[in-house]
Amino acid sequence: MMNNGEQLSKFLQLTDPLFMHGRGYSGPLRKPQCTWVCKKPPRDDHKAPVWLTASEFQDDSEILVAKCRQLATLMQVSRKTVVYTGAGISAAVIGQAARSGENKVGWKTSPMKAMPTLTHHVLGFLGQKGLIHSWVQQNHDGLPQKGGFPQERINEIHGSWYDPSNPVVLYSGNLHDRAYPWMKEDADTADLVLVLGTSLGGLNADQVATKTAKRSLIFDTDGSLRSLGTVCINLQQTEQDGKMTLRLFGKSDDVLAVLLRELGFQKPNFSVAKWETTSRVLVPYDADGFRLPEGSRKKKMWLDLRNGQSVRITPGHNIQGSQQPVFMHIGATKPVKFNGVTTQPGVGVGTVAKREEDTASFVLRIEGATMCLGIWWLEAAQRGGVAQLPVVNVKPEFA
Repeated sequence: MMNNGEQLSKFLQLTDPLFMHGRGYSGPLRKPQCTWVCKKPPRDDHKAPVWLTASEFQDDSEILVAKCRQLATLMQVSRKTVVYTGAGISAAVIGQAARSGENKVGWKTSPMKAMPTLTHHVLGFLGQKGLIHSWVQQNHDGLPQKGGFPQERINEIHGSWYDPSNPVVLYSGNLHDRAYPWMKEDADTADLVLVLGTSLGGLNADQVATKTAKRSLIFDTDGSLRSLGTVCINLQQTEQDGKMTLRLFGKSDDVLAVLLRELGFQKPNFSVAKWETTSRVLVPYDADGFRLPEGSRKKKMWLDLRNGQSVRITPGHNIQGSQQPVFMHIGATKPVKFNGVTTQPGVGVGTVAKREEDTASFVLRIEGATMCLGIWWLEAAQRGGVAQLPVVNVKPEFA
């Protein structure tokens, strides 16, 4: 038996027969079919090794079933499965920056009206079934929530269009104080990581995939491996492919449909989540939006997001950290100049302008700027799912 901390094996090299299948794969070794040839790297803004191009591949049906069967087994025994996703899972409805033969480069005209893909629906379903425990989401689009995944288990690491307390973070900005520790905890404790739609091109958050893969090489004192490793589903190869326990090639919609069957589920009749029609709900939170302790005898608070209601951003937001120019006066200590206009500092107070069903959001006017809050936050607030709400009423009422 190997000693505690002793390494089991090294990662795969490019020439290994398992390189395009995964270190843990057992089955036919036919290479995936190349469905689109490209000699350029996946992205111009990320470095890539010489061998890595944007060419796309697809496993044949026999091999795909074999890989999904093995992935299903991993998910059934995993104690903590974390999903790590990038723009690729939303490319068909949002757009993307990476080269692709499947989806055009560029962005759709109304991304906030986009509907979730089958991938979002399946991941939401598996989250509800307890097979996915956390989701590190690079995208900002709210599609996981529209697909039914609970808000409190989604770490929108780079910000969100639907969370005023965590706007989209520019490359020059800083991550939310809650986002980075949460991501690092998942990277350090995940038993299994499922990567979809990201090139793993060197972002800080890629450690969720790479750290978990590294732990799968090491034995613990009881003789078990420290993790099951990382599984990647992508059309394109990535720089980290040699580290994967399983490597699946194909469209995520197609792969996850097979995975559902191998997990023993009939494909549900997926539809976009239905939200409550009311915009005023009773929630177990205090006046600053912090969740009340379990068993608290304090009165619940009304969260009122009807048109015209006064609201404010809760403490601890990342508006300054995001470095978004249009919001930089919110929480500032001095006047801010943007596009030739100087705006006085604001504390983050405003009103609900309207509720939009087609974007699944409440449109807010905060200190003269337009921000949006996902309608699903009402449901999460009612059941006390999240630790802190993004917004509360300026003068909240209590039951």
